[in-house]
Amino acid sequence: MPLLVLFAAGLLAALAGMTALWARPPKAAVAWPLRIACLLLVIALPIGLTADVVNRSLGFYSSWSDLLNSPGDARLAAAAQLRHQQLPTADLNRAAQQAAHGHGSIVPWTMPGPKAGLTRDGLVYLPAAYFDRARPTQRFPVIELLHGYSGSPGNWAHALHIAAVLDREISAGRIPPVIAVAPKLYDTHDGECVDAVHGERNETYLAVDVPADIGAAFRASTAPGSWSTLGFSTGGFCAVNLALHYPYTYRAAVSLSGYFTALTDRTTGNLYQGDAAVRRANSPQWWVRHHPVRPSLYVFASGGDRSAMREARSFRRAVRRNADLTTVTVPSGGHNIGVWKAALPPALDWLGQRMPSPTTPAVVENNPRSDVQVTLRR
Repeated sequence: MPLLVLFAAGLLAALAGMTALWARPPKAAVAWPLRIACLLLVIALPIGLTADVVNRSLGFYSSWSDLLNSPGDARLAAAAQLRHQQLPTADLNRAAQQAAHGHGSIVPWTMPGPKAGLTRDGLVYLPAAYFDRARPTQRFPVIELLHGYSGSPGNWAHALHIAAVLDREISAGRIPPVIAVAPKLYDTHDGECVDAVHGERNETYLAVDVPADIGAAFRASTAPGSWSTLGFSTGGFCAVNLALHYPYTYRAAVSLSGYFTALTDRTTGNLYQGDAAVRRANSPQWWVRHHPVRPSLYVFASGGDRSAMREARSFRRAVRRNADLTTVTVPSGGHNIGVWKAALPPALDWLGQRMPSPTTPAVVENNPRSDVQVTLRR
């Protein structure tokens, strides 16, 4: 907010200054340089103001360090050397203090990917119950959080406030105490979370390496079906695609404003190298027509996001009738963080009914916090 105020105040000052300089110019030696400076500010500041408003709406960058692709927390650098060891003392103390008040904690973590040949930074949410001395060996189900493009794991922490949302849902008994891990999905271009032909093995990293690393580093359950996926936008595509391909790892998948047909464009590059079979296999809509659908699926779209609405309807028609598919649509709202923040609690309630641990019943169809139209297939 200070940056937004700064842009607005600067623009008003530049406009006032330019008006004054044209009405009553100072000495000739400085008149034109001052006029040109004010004119440039009047051009540049609206661009900055617009960019800030768009960024706040879509949550592309959560900080200057995020924009410059450098970690904003010094602990990220240390995390690479702390794999498979206890949490750093500072993180452990802070998390224990927050747990005493019923709050979970987010810690930075570097996730190595020996099978995929990738290593990336991410964030891990640990529930308050993780630090309960009465349950020192308990393992927790996991939600893998998948951000959009362009974006970062920080979108979950800073724009969607995932820790506070999870705290509320766990406290209310709508979901069990759960670990949530938000890995970084790409390095330079949008890899769509797939194993590209002759390229990065993003799917292997996310569906094999990340669960193995988190299971070894934290008390995360590694039993079949103890993980779920949840993503927005491109992350929604990733969530469904990963769960369909790895049904014994992922019990359920949530897509918020996602799509269901593999794409390639200037942001992805040529991921499939013309291999139509690989591209079809990475299209959830094609997959559900030709394979049994084992994971439970939740698809959300909003009326102002016409593309997501079309994708949701088309995907619903393609899914076999014996599948556990829930589609949720709301009449308004575009493709932005505000919509996903509102959609997140009901989606987590739905996940809570499909996680291994028992929870207080919560029926997403009658959730009073959102005006939804639901189609349920089992």
